[in-house]
Amino acid sequence: MDSTETIRPLVENGEASPTRVVAPLTLLPQEALDTYLKRIGYHVVEKVMRVLPFFTFYGGTLALITCVILRYRWGVLMSMMLYSCFMFMSAAELVVCGAWGMLMVWMTVRNDWYAMYLKDVLGDDRSPKVRRNESAGSPLAGSGNESPTLDRTMPPPTRVWAENNGEIGWNDLLHVVMIPTYKTPMDCLRMALHALMKYSLCRTNLAVCFAFEEREQDAHEKAEQIKQEYAGEFAFVTAAFHPPNLPGHVPGKSSNECWAFQELAKELRTQRGFDPEDPRVVITVIDDDSELHENYFEGLTYHYLKASDEERYMTMFQPPIVHFKNFLTQPILVRNASLFTSLHELACLANPVDCHVAFSSYSLSFILANAVQGWDPDFISEDWHMTAKTKLMTEGRARVKPIFLPLMNYAPEEDDAWSTVMSRWTQAKRHALGISEIVYVATKMYIGMCECGDFWRGATFVYRMLPLFGKFIAVHFVVGTLAFWPPLSHILINFYMWHSWCYIEDLQKTCSECCVPMAAATEVGIGEERIILNSWMVYFQERANACFGLGLVIAGSWGAFYFHLVADRVEGDWYGDWVVRNPIFLWIRTTLEVSVLGWFSSAAFGSVPEWVAAARIMFTLQFHHVVAGMVGRKEDGGGDGSL
Repeated sequence: MDSTETIRPLVENGEASPTRVVAPLTLLPQEALDTYLKRIGYHVVEKVMRVLPFFTFYGGTLALITCVILRYRWGVLMSMMLYSCFMFMSAAELVVCGAWGMLMVWMTVRNDWYAMYLKDVLGDDRSPKVRRNESAGSPLAGSGNESPTLDRTMPPPTRVWAENNGEIGWNDLLHVVMIPTYKTPMDCLRMALHALMKYSLCRTNLAVCFAFEEREQDAHEKAEQIKQEYAGEFAFVTAAFHPPNLPGHVPGKSSNECWAFQELAKELRTQRGFDPEDPRVVITVIDDDSELHENYFEGLTYHYLKASDEERYMTMFQPPIVHFKNFLTQPILVRNASLFTSLHELACLANPVDCHVAFSSYSLSFILANAVQGWDPDFISEDWHMTAKTKLMTEGRARVKPIFLPLMNYAPEEDDAWSTVMSRWTQAKRHALGISEIVYVATKMYIGMCECGDFWRGATFVYRMLPLFGKFIAVHFVVGTLAFWPPLSHILINFYMWHSWCYIEDLQKTCSECCVPMAAATEVGIGEERIILNSWMVYFQERANACFGLGLVIAGSWGAFYFHLVADRVEGDWYGDWVVRNPIFLWIRTTLEVSVLGWFSSAAFGSVPEWVAAARIMFTLQFHHVVAGMVGRKEDGGGDGSL
């Protein structure tokens, strides 16, 4: 099918199913790999991708040291210069796009989404109040960011397209929030639900599906308690219970969502009247410690309705994730990690040329979720994996669109600082295992290319997938080398290779003592032109390294201002802390913390876990999802902590 063909939201007169039009590829190896050579090629791609991260981290480091010992100076200097320039560009993205992202957040939280809907979607420039007075069926509620409210009963599932020619209106969407949870305290679950209740149409247009693990001892009691406490607050509240030891199901968030989505789709079809191709249903996945912005669903509704049919069913929507909910009680090392993780996600979403990836909590149409057969039960990186899966099965057409309404959640936290640091280390090791998605994308690209059949269709598919593939590689490469390669390059160049280059300013002097390597070039067997070339490479490398370090400090200090954008949603009395309540003082403190302890955070929660993960994926691609610590989350006798 031509990628520009409009996707139909309904099945009419026996036409192709929308789910098949949305996701034309099945990516089934037994069908695509129909020859011996194709199967051999698949195994080669898989093996290469599984060992590539290991050889990059371990082999790359060993190769640099070997080159120094063997005096292959040009190779070391060239590779270090290119690496330093790449890392400088990464830091520049964090500084520039991070600042732009904060500006986008500041502007977006002030939007009147319903007024924008009237103007941009319906073409009505009149105010929402005028529209309300003329629309008998859409009274408005509240003030400020107003949106219409409905009766408590959803409209009949066929009325939308039967009466409005398939056009979906503001009141027609049903948002279903899936919340995977395991041993999470009730107070935390209530916090997430209270945030959902701020949606003005929550009683009629918002449903909640809790995804429990059957092996959690009090899961059923929690579900019943939630249903009783929040009866009438949402369109409906339901729960799914993921059975243990299912074939092919690896304990984790993804397998939990896989089961919950199947149960939810069945309930929507049999009890609620929404079939898998109903364009009015939007699925939102959030972690159980997440607090969505009060206007997130208004913003999501606006973007969903404004999009064309093809964009609507090919798009995942992503809010910036901010790990500041328990900012005041986070130890310094954990707080540094929270700052950089939050700013990195914001900067990536704000970068117009970035290939956005879903992270932690996101939304997508019911049609797209069904088109890709829901979530896979055997992968640990659920969010990245769902991004890759949707993009692969749609031949690279799916995308992630940011909605700059921050979602707040907790960083791992235990009863004391050391336990909190160790819990964050556990989470970092789990996040690093997302490196296995590089193998998944590479192998599925190969299968998809074989399934496409036609050369140009396959080439187009690979071309569309390359940005995502490159994004996965770049993120893990940067995090994996961040703590070790910059200081290693500085040591190698300034101590072991000092006699093979000069400072650029010394090259312009005539005195032989100014540039000792130049004067002794013939004696050590190095030509003068090589000394000059080496000197220029060192010149660029050192400045790129310095700018990279400065960029990280500046970007980290942005966290002080980012904090104040969301300070009213932070847990605890932040205003009672004289340093925190003053943006300038908090900026100074954050700058000092990042400058002094930033390296330790990047090593403990970034590079070391990546090196461990790179070794582990050589032997297996299936890992148990070990939940991070949370105050009040207790093990239930014999549990392994896996979700």
